[in-house]
Amino acid sequence: RGTCVPGPDPTHWDGQWWSCKELGERTPGPQCADADQDCRQSRCCKDPGHTCFEKNVGWAACKATCAPGPHFEDVDGYPWSCNRLGPTKESTAGWVWGQCMAGRGQNCYHSGCCKNAGEQCYLKGGDYAECMTECTEGDWACTTIGSRTPAPANFNDIHAFPDWGWDQCSGPGVSCKESRCCIGMDVQCYEKDSGWAQCLNSCTPGVHADDHNSTWWCNALGPRTYGVSKKGFPSLYCFSVMRFAGYEVGLMQAQYDRGVGIFSCDDHSLLTADGNVTIGTTQSIRFKGAPVGISVDNTAGNTELFVHAWKAVIKAGIWTNHTFTLKVDPDAVFLPDRARTHLRPHVGAKMFVINCPLGDMVFGALEVFSFHAIREWATREHECPAPKNWGEDKYM
Repeated sequence: RGTCVPGPDPTHWDGQWWSCKELGERTPGPQCADADQDCRQSRCCKDPGHTCFEKNVGWAACKATCAPGPHFEDVDGYPWSCNRLGPTKESTAGWVWGQCMAGRGQNCYHSGCCKNAGEQCYLKGGDYAECMTECTEGDWACTTIGSRTPAPANFNDIHAFPDWGWDQCSGPGVSCKESRCCIGMDVQCYEKDSGWAQCLNSCTPGVHADDHNSTWWCNALGPRTYGVSKKGFPSLYCFSVMRFAGYEVGLMQAQYDRGVGIFSCDDHSLLTADGNVTIGTTQSIRFKGAPVGISVDNTAGNTELFVHAWKAVIKAGIWTNHTFTLKVDPDAVFLPDRARTHLRPHVGAKMFVINCPLGDMVFGALEVFSFHAIREWATREHECPAPKNWGEDKYM
């Protein structure tokens, strides 16, 4: 071993204690690599669950998984061969769950190990110790007993769309056989046969009726794309429904001049009922208006108006390239980078944000929907009743 800690090792095949007495001389050679290091020489990895994969003759790195083709986290679009150069680093062994302790309040002094990923057994004093991620207790010895239980390997392969992707990756309707990457949201390059591959949301092996009953292999090539990031990740498509006359024109112009609000999203649109307006270089999308009355909640009964607006958003199709779609009122103070921070853990999820803890509404000033949520509404909105005496925040 390169290193040894007295006590049980959660990655070893049994839970017996190691004395760590050195036997013989150390064999010269490189130490196993961290995730950001070249592992061509060592051909082994420090992190549990990781394997040394080759990109090309000039680089190899430790990863939990590797798909041949370009990788979005790279600074360039050169493809990975993904040849394995060594064994996978051992992860947590099965005996840990029956032998080790879990968290605070359980004495790990005699077991010398912890069940929970990332925890280490720390000595308080005498023959008492507890499992913690770190020891900051002022009256504890904080001496480590045994080895830290490794965190699980991160198989989450979600990364921002890279700058080089615009020139290299493929759009809809063209072959991605050579590029092995796609421009869009929740799209993957799937192989049909030896001569064709295409960017699709999903692919089922077998006969495809929509392709003249051709047979598809549906092998996934390269990474899945989770939105085309132009200014940040996750990518945001933001739109505002505004009046084409009145104070909202000046308000949106001020936001445009400062590059804030919806204008600092990755893509944006302005929507106007029965008229048009131009803010900076953005011309509004015109949609059919509708009368606005009083809702059952004594707010604006504007569901019909906003259903028309949402249909215009769907028809424009810009949302199909982005991770989230946000409806932002013209007078809402909106900080896209803050939204990205909150939404990052939900990339790829089928969700929308409930931002009103009371009743059955959302606060209409800022509405947040995932790509999958908008796709569901676009497909099935005809199934949703849209009473004219509802506010659109209640409807959505």
